[in-house]
Amino acid sequence: MKVWWLAGGAAVLAVAVVVGVMLTNGDPAAPAKASTSKVTRGSVSTTISASGTVQAQQSRTLGFTAGGTLTELNVKPGDVVAAGVVLARIDATAAQESVDSAQESVDSAEDALDRAETAQANATASPTPTASRAPGTQTGGQTGGQTGGQTGTQGGGNGASSVQNASDNLLSAQQRLNNAKLSLVQANAKLAGTVITAPVAGKVLAVNGTVGSNAGSSVITLAGTGDVVVKAQFTEAEVAHLKLDQVAKISLPDNASAKYDGKVMQIDPAGTVSNRLVRYAALISFDKVPDTLLYGQSATVAVVTASADNVLSVPSTAVHDGKVVVRVNGKDEERTVETGLRGDVNTEITSGLAEGDEILTAGR
Repeated sequence: MKVWWLAGGAAVLAVAVVVGVMLTNGDPAAPAKASTSKVTRGSVSTTISASGTVQAQQSRTLGFTAGGTLTELNVKPGDVVAAGVVLARIDATAAQESVDSAQESVDSAEDALDRAETAQANATASPTPTASRAPGTQTGGQTGGQTGGQTGTQGGGNGASSVQNASDNLLSAQQRLNNAKLSLVQANAKLAGTVITAPVAGKVLAVNGTVGSNAGSSVITLAGTGDVVVKAQFTEAEVAHLKLDQVAKISLPDNASAKYDGKVMQIDPAGTVSNRLVRYAALISFDKVPDTLLYGQSATVAVVTASADNVLSVPSTAVHDGKVVVRVNGKDEERTVETGLRGDVNTEITSGLAEGDEILTAGR
């Protein structure tokens, strides 16, 4: 009796173990649930990504053409200014005095030129005396003729000399006026150099100086608002796929979800070596510069190196050795396809599938 109960208990235990295993592991022969997707029409693209920093493509260092005391400073770092706005001034007293003096010299030279022109006109208009011989005896006639001839010759010489002198004076007066005007131009240039104006619309990056201090040739650093770029570093393998004017998407850390449009505007021909890895710098410009952009902040760029628009595509995970599995009326069948561009996510299908076909992407 005890033996029978022991045997029966062992059998029950064995059945329980088997059932427990089946409930825990499931049917090992049951297939995993497959994931499916539809064949869609759209764009396929490949990109290469790199990190970089925001910087000015070209910054301008602005200053005064001569030293002086800074009397006016209208900007600070971070200010956005329009073209032509006065940014700073130095004491212009001496420069203004030089302009006033140069203007007086021009006025005086113009008056002198007017007088010289009048004198030259008068000298030219005056008739030149001609030689004459008085009648008389032969001896007297000869003597008188000689005397008259000599007198006439001397008179003609004096007239020619007056015209020449007037012409020389006119030439000198014109030269003095030219010199005076040149001095005035130079004086005005020095006066203009006492003021710094913004040559272009931009953002002030740095200011060197305070009101009351001596200022020189480097006072304000200005970056044009349209000159903002991301300088990104690409590997040798990546840079081989870069071309000018390729479109890019730019991401900034303050708003990673926002994507800003840009394009490749420069690719450095020479690389730099860091830790035995050669990288090449490329400049990516913004189509529209964000208002909150900060110089020096980090950025990530994704450059589109190849794309195909308005094409049929499927997830790349669905394509294996040129074949996909298509589900038709609940049944799966393997089908050979021809592919085009293999993108970052999807692969272009050039033949073998139709839009709307259901394909297996996982669980095959």
